[in-house]
Amino acid sequence: HCKSLTSINLPSAKIIGGTVFKYCTALTDVKFGNKLERIERCAFIGCRSLRRITLPLKDNMITRDDIFEGCGNLEHLDLVGGIHETVAALQLEEWKNDLNEEIDSINQILPNAPAGTDSYMGEKAMVIRTWIRSVLRKII
Repeated sequence: HCKSLTSINLPSAKIIGGTVFKYCTALTDVKFGNKLERIERCAFIGCRSLRRITLPLKDNMITRDDIFEGCGNLEHLDLVGGIHETVAALQLEEWKNDLNEEIDSINQILPNAPAGTDSYMGEKAMVIRTWIRSVLRKII
């Protein structure tokens, strides 16, 4: 249990192992880079101060629903790699607006997703995973 770690910036991390940041109660901000491939079980369980996470837009990266169990303050997700700049370069205005709305929607949905308790995993990981897939479907 780490009690004084407040932020993490791991731009080269590929895999975040299970329970690696378990009960890091002071952790508020986590940033990963484009190399991140997978976050494993209970990686951030009990990180009750976690508010913001930066992730790449990759399918199957969120492996389980218990990754953010007990992270009731997790309300904001940012994407690595300037996806908004990429979308801004698109030619079709209607599609561009639709995609920007989809990308921004996670920050309206995430605050209301249940964080979970010891007996219930919560829905934050599921919401993030579903959202990533939705955005990817619109891009591909």
